[in-house]
This record gives sequence, C-alpha cells and structure tokens, in this order.
Amino acid sequence: MLEETDSSAKITQLLTQKYNGVTQLDFISQESISTGEIITQKDKTEFLSQIGNKVSFQIPVGRAGTQGILIVTQDISPFAKKPFWIRLLISGSVALLIVALLVYKQTRLITDQVDVLCQHFVKYRRENETDDLYSPQTSDARTLIGQRIGVLEELWTRFQSMQDELSQNVEELEDSKQQLEHTVTDLQLAKKKEQRLVELGNTVAEFGHDIRNANGSISSFATLLIKILDKDRIQAMEVVQALTYIRRIKNSSNNVTGLTTDILDFASGRMEIRPEIFQLDEFQEQIESQLGFIEDFPLHYRVPAGQPAFLLRFDGRKIIRVIVNLIKNSWEKFQDSPETKDGKPAQIEVRFIPQSMRELKIQIVDNGSPIPDSIIANLFKSFQTEGKEMGTGLGLSIGKQLIEAHGGTIRGCNLLDNRGVVFEIILPDCVIPAPSRTVQKQNDSFSLSA
Repeated sequence: MLEETDSSAKITQLLTQKYNGVTQLDFISQESISTGEIITQKDKTEFLSQIGNKVSFQIPVGRAGTQGILIVTQDISPFAKKPFWIRLLISGSVALLIVALLVYKQTRLITDQVDVLCQHFVKYRRENETDDLYSPQTSDARTLIGQRIGVLEELWTRFQSMQDELSQNVEELEDSKQQLEHTVTDLQLAKKKEQRLVELGNTVAEFGHDIRNANGSISSFATLLIKILDKDRIQAMEVVQALTYIRRIKNSSNNVTGLTTDILDFASGRMEIRPEIFQLDEFQEQIESQLGFIEDFPLHYRVPAGQPAFLLRFDGRKIIRVIVNLIKNSWEKFQDSPETKDGKPAQIEVRFIPQSMRELKIQIVDNGSPIPDSIIANLFKSFQTEGKEMGTGLGLSIGKQLIEAHGGTIRGCNLLDNRGVVFEIILPDCVIPAPSRTVQKQNDSFSLSA
C-alpha cells in the first residue's frame, strides 16, 4: 500500500510540475496480465528522445493490473515561451523579408538590363540622329523611372516601325528571289538551246563532210564508169566492173539519203537504230561504196582462219559510217608519203572477228604514225583533232555515240613500239550463224595470234 501511494504521489508530482515550454503531458494506461508486481521507475529506465526542437520523456509508472507510461513533451526552441500569435507573426515577417529580397534582386537585374538598353539607345540617337534625346541627370527615382519608360516607349515604337519595314523588305526580297529564279531558269534554257544549236551546227558540219565523201565516191565511180563505157567495144570483164561501179554509186546515193535522215534525227534529239541483216561480203561491198576517195590504196579485209560463214545484224549504215571514218583517218596519215618511216608500204586492215555469245569484234589497223600522247586520253571527246585543216574534231565523238547506241564499245590505242594504230569495236548480239547453203565471199584470213 505504501508503494502504491508512493507511485501515485510521483505521478501527481509529475503531472503538477511546471516544465518550461511543455507542449504535451500524457499518461497512457493499459491492462496488465502479470501478477501483482509493482512497476516503478526503479524497474524501468526512463527513456529520453529528441526530434527537432521537441524533447520527449517516457517514464513507466503504476502497479500490477494498472500500469502505464507517462509522456512529457517539451519544446526547447527559443520561441517556446512566446505566445502562438507572436511566433506566427515572427515567422510571417521572416518569410516576407525573404520574398522581398528575392523580388528586389530580380527587379534590380531587370532594371540593370533596361538601363543598359536605354544607354545604348540614347548613344545611338546621339551618334546617328540630329534630334538628340534629352537625358536629364537626376537622383529622383520617379524621374529615372519616367525617363526609362519614355526611352522604352520610343524604342518600342522604333522596333514596331522597323519590324513593319523588315516585313515589307522580306516580301520585296521574296518577289526579287522569284524574279531572279525565273531569270536564271530562262538563262539556263537559253544556254541549253545555244549549246544545242552549237552541237547541231557542228554535227551538221560533220554530216556535211560525210555527204561530201559520199559525193566524192559517186563522182569517182562515175568517172571510172565513164572510162569503161566511153569505148567502141566493151569487154565482158569491163561490163562486170561497170556494174560494180553502178552498185557502188547507188549505195553512195542511198548513204546520202541516210545521212539526211540522221541529220533530222539528231535535230529532233533522238538516235533511232534500224537493224538489218547482212552477209559479210554484202557488208564489205557497202563499205567499199563509201571509199571511192581512196582509189587504189591497199585496203584488206580479213577474218580468222577457218571461221564458219556468219550473218550480221545491226544498223549497217551507222556502223559503216564509223568504219569509213576510221579508215579515212588512217588513209589521211599516208597522203604525204605512201610508205611508213621504216620504209614499209602503207597498209590498212579491217578485221571481222566473231566472238562467243554472238559478239563481233571489228578492228581497223594501220601501220602509220601513232596517236599523239597529247590527245590519246581524250580521243573520243568532241573537238579533238590533230593536224587536219578541214577536221571538226567530232568524227570519233559521233562514232562513239553510234556504237554505244548499239550497246557496244569502241577504243583506240597505239601498237607496240608505235608500229601503228588499232581501233577496236565490240558489238554485242549481232552475229548470226549462216544457213548451210550460204556462200560467203573468200576473204584474206589471218591467225588470231598474229
């Protein structure tokens, strides 16, 4: 009984004791399931804890069957003794002061930037305009703010005016850009037309040379024909020769007609391939028809030894034109001297070499002077010529176009030790095996290893 009285007295003492800054004083009781032991603070150690400015004392007190924990919470902050409204006022004042400082700092930053802007604008006015902007020196804040507002208003007005002017200039630039684009387009079209006219003029000039050669062949064969026919008696062999000249005159005339068609095709911007089938001897005869200008110059046609008869399928007139141009180029090299530098007789060969997969290789070989190194790299470009007063420099360029229109290739190079020149044409899908009954004219043969 004495122990219980002591515990109760202790609880009463704790509850009535005045703690400095006490914010909460609680006693928590609970039912005990133990025996009649008395629980005092001697049995349980007092527990002290602190969270922030709050300090809590937890003291177990009571007796068996009725026990609990006395919790004393104390505020140890400097404002604990102050009334709540004073503490609230102090906290609000501190918050307002912080906000004011932040606003002042931000405002100061903005006003400094405005000052810099105003100073530059005033400086610009003084340097570039006669009506100076008056800038009074004063320490009155209201006057300074009014001055800044005035400068900013004028600056804003200027900005709006410049923006309108800039928009107008942008529109004018857009119009000028469109006009310039139209002008450039017109100039490009005019330039293309001019280039086309120049190409057409040069090509017509090259066609003119071909027509002149064809007319020369007609004239040469006609002269030979007249010599045969202008006799009292004509022998049988002369009749055969006369018929040959007549066929060549006809072929040359047909070639002139074909060249006229080529001119029209080129003028219209197209190159039409009109394939025909030829026997080799027929094809050679048509080549001969275009070579009346070379007269008795030694020209040999060759095929590989043991080559079976074959037919050719391509646009014969265009291929003949390329071959005749190459033969003419070789022939012109020998006009000053009928012999080579080493004393051998001048010679030109045209070789027909069928390849696998219906491919045909045509070689035009001469033993004349080599191609100069200065032009061999650009041999098939337009306007490349060497030592020809009447040459246009377009023959090989046009020839390359004609060969490529057939899907073929052409190249030219010097022989070893500069013993001559060879031009090689490769034409795909143009060799047809001849029927067994076809009789092919006997040509000079040669070994492919030669």
